[in-house]
Amino acid sequence: MNGPDVQRALAAVAEPTRFRIVELLASRACTVGEVAEAIGALQPQTTKHLQALEAAGVIRVHRLGRRRVARLDREAFAALSAYFGDLARPGADDAVLEDYERAILAEEAGAGGADRLLRFRRTLAAEPAAVWVAWTDPARAARWWAPPHFTVERLELSPEPGATIHLVLAEGDGVRYASEGRVEAADPSRRLVFSLAPLGPDGAPLFAARHTLSIAGAAAGETELELTIDVSAVRSGAAPAVAGLEPGWNQLLDALAASLGGGGGDSH
Repeated sequence: MNGPDVQRALAAVAEPTRFRIVELLASRACTVGEVAEAIGALQPQTTKHLQALEAAGVIRVHRLGRRRVARLDREAFAALSAYFGDLARPGADDAVLEDYERAILAEEAGAGGADRLLRFRRTLAAEPAAVWVAWTDPARAARWWAPPHFTVERLELSPEPGATIHLVLAEGDGVRYASEGRVEAADPSRRLVFSLAPLGPDGAPLFAARHTLSIAGAAAGETELELTIDVSAVRSGAAPAVAGLEPGWNQLLDALAASLGGGGGDSH
């Protein structure tokens, strides 16, 4: 940004006496003597504080003959305001994290119930065969099968009944989250049924989750996708994982749609 060095400006203003000086100068310009009197300090000490604020670029000291008049550098504060205004703009993660935290609290309080059925729908800009490949080819699936800030470290998936599914997601700090399941049914380009659930610290699934993926051709080379997840056998301590299913799969399906060229939908 154009303007003062933000960190240096904040450090200068954060000192209590200098902060009082900034508040004083916010209302009007003052001579060095007036500043000294207002803050109850000797003039040499006041001069040092003003020099520090001037060096940080947040005030101007006008040398008018024998007089020294200090004022705020309004342009500098406008630049600081713009900087913090940018920081105040909502980020892509803000609402998701708020919703996820509320969902965990509700889950822990029992508001979510034990068993439940989640349903997601998307209209995808691709033929059913391309959607099938995006789901069942591990290299393709690894491109979208991870929420933001995670990467797919391992994905083993073969669209054959009885095949084992292994999924390991890695976060930026190196923490890994493993999920395992099994393919129950596979009808190429039409239907895939599989179990997949995250593993707890003891290596056992935190809950049972049966996923049913249905895909059907639509007009103009599009595909209608529906994913249902039947959740049951929820263990103690599984609240964060269960609460993360709906926001997590919404993010995953959005990523799938983007990887195929766009698309939208809803979940229930």
